Amino acid sequence: MRTLRSTRRSVLFGLAGAGLLFLACDSGTAPPDELVGTWDATAIVVNGHDFTGDGMTLTYTLSANGSYSYSVTNDFFDYCDPGPDCSDSGDFTVSGNQITFDPGTAWEETYTYTLAGTTLTVSAVFGGATFTITFAKQ
Repeated sequence: MRTLRSTRRSVLFGLAGAGLLFLACDSGTAPPDELVGTWDATAIVVNGHDFTGDGMTLTYTLSANGSYSYSVTNDFFDYCDPGPDCSDSGDFTVSGNQITFDPGTAWEETYTYTLAGTTLTVSAVFGGATFTITFAKQ
């Protein structure tokens, strides 16, 4: 079910180091082992404000078969529509330092990410707002 506004989802996930998910993997290739797993947001920063301090949570799970799922609780900036909680799932691909969620669909979104050990960071600018999401691997 698509319950997120595309812009909010772009922001959050873009942030989520946006993605969390992603080193070099192209269509038909399994994502790197380092990206496969469950990632919890440790910081969801939008225009300098960290929403995790307000109790918002975001968790992404990236699977070796190229599928993902996420859940949000206590949404404080309209990521969920409606909220305050939501979840979704789909497919993703990885190419270089970019991850694309829902490739080939109306919800397709591509993010740039960095991965350092068990920390994933995704940053993006959407609608003039700067988003950075940092994840820790479970």
